[in-house]
Amino acid sequence: MASEHDQALAHKLAEEAGISETVALILLNRGITTAADARAFLAPSLDNLHDPTLLPDMEQGVSRLARALDAGEKVLVHGDYDVDGVTSAALLVRALSRLGANVVHRVPHRKREGYDIKPWTADEAHAEGVSLIITADCGVTACETIERAQSLGIDIIVTDHHEPGEELPKAVAVINPRRKDSAYPFPELAGVGVAMKFAQALVRRLGYNDRKFLEKYLDLAALGTIADVMPLVDENRIIARFGLEAIGNSRKIGLQAMLKRAGLAGRRITSHTVGFVLGPRINAVGRMDDAAIALQLLITNDEAEAEELVEVLEQHNQNRQEVQSKIFDEAIAQLEQRDLESLRAIVLSGEDWNSGVVGIVANKVVEQFGRPAILLSVDPKSGLASGSARSIECFNMIDALGECRDLLIRAGGHAFAAGLSLKTDRLSEFESKLNELAFRLISPEDLVPRIAIDCQLDPQEVSWELLKDIRRLEPFGAGNPEPVFATSGLEVTESRRVGSDGSHLKLRVLGRSGEQMHCIAFGQGDMDSTAQVGRLVDLCYNIRSNHYNGYDTLQLMVKDLRAEL
Repeated sequence: MASEHDQALAHKLAEEAGISETVALILLNRGITTAADARAFLAPSLDNLHDPTLLPDMEQGVSRLARALDAGEKVLVHGDYDVDGVTSAALLVRALSRLGANVVHRVPHRKREGYDIKPWTADEAHAEGVSLIITADCGVTACETIERAQSLGIDIIVTDHHEPGEELPKAVAVINPRRKDSAYPFPELAGVGVAMKFAQALVRRLGYNDRKFLEKYLDLAALGTIADVMPLVDENRIIARFGLEAIGNSRKIGLQAMLKRAGLAGRRITSHTVGFVLGPRINAVGRMDDAAIALQLLITNDEAEAEELVEVLEQHNQNRQEVQSKIFDEAIAQLEQRDLESLRAIVLSGEDWNSGVVGIVANKVVEQFGRPAILLSVDPKSGLASGSARSIECFNMIDALGECRDLLIRAGGHAFAAGLSLKTDRLSEFESKLNELAFRLISPEDLVPRIAIDCQLDPQEVSWELLKDIRRLEPFGAGNPEPVFATSGLEVTESRRVGSDGSHLKLRVLGRSGEQMHCIAFGQGDMDSTAQVGRLVDLCYNIRSNHYNGYDTLQLMVKDLRAEL
């Protein structure tokens, strides 16, 4: 519940910004304290995007690419196999093709090549007559590859957003907002955001309207930014806000084919749509097969090809779900044999676990057990283990892996998500060292699941008007979570398990003044013994609308509940 001090601040902000006190409280919880910042947040504008030329090495990169365009040089765009890398590559390929460039493209095969641009790619590019390579969402630590390319007479421009190593690669340009010497005001761009900025600066240099350019590629930029779970604040909020609308109205044949196949054509596209429907389909093909299929879908102008490729994505997504379920079950079976109290960080491995899927499972393990988790696929022939790490708020995973660098072959990524590989005979030593770090940095209190509540509501405050206000805060995601509310003393008038396996709980509750509210608690069917008819309960929830049989009703999406004593 908000304190009197918070209520006073909310009242002041509400009056100055012309918003409701509930929205003001939510904004205060997100660190927005002034009327000017509130207005900018609630009414994002493309005019507030930062100048792309502030990014490090932008001048050098644009100049080199402009020369390549003038001379008709063959340019290779090298992306990555996840949504961010695929959309980054698609954006650059589309933009350069539109500018008349002689451009080719590739993304690595996750299983055969692994992450990042490799030295043999430089050899292949040289053989094909490429004189300039542009990386997209990769390359900032690929020093060996860049040296190899330069020895062959190939220049490289790096566009990336991952953490640089101790030494930057000796490329023509390393365009990355996370560089220590960067003066760019927002370091949290996705890889596709950096690619968009690079292309925008080029378009501006060539004398074209860069605002029109932005409007053409915001769909791809939003898709990669949201799917890569970048914080939806500052520039990313602007990209996501306008990009989500652009996805629904996109003229890109591949995107429209995806929306149609997923039953989303003509419907409102949200960050949830990208995060749980579109993004997983693009990621699935890179996890199960070759991400080049997804890249081709995003750059094709052929409707028949787009429909064929979408079906391939659908099949791979179904296969991914099956493999994911199997690995999760095996991971839980392993954990049941361990003493969880002795672990601050979880390290699990399995022979031939799909290395493209273990990251999703690691995330589920974190959600279920509240600890950092690393899942590794063991290849018995090579004696190598490779996989993915996911973490929690108080444990910077990339820093922790850096502390274990003497045990690892490779590691890279972000504070909350990273990839790594090591020899299997170092696994035990690695787990011990990681847990030593985790015990120092993670307290027992950090392991207790918490739900941050924005404010307490009386039942009569839950209304369509409030939902309308909440939607002004969209898009929701990392850095701007969907608001969570709490209401106490609600009488349960209906309680039943729903779903094919009874894993969900459907409730109807009554406020003290007779307000009736419909609720759904996904994955919480076993709470039916707590939420018995006639009991008084306290709920924390999101507020959404539910469309069913032609009618819209307000629905509380229950995150947790407790019975009053």
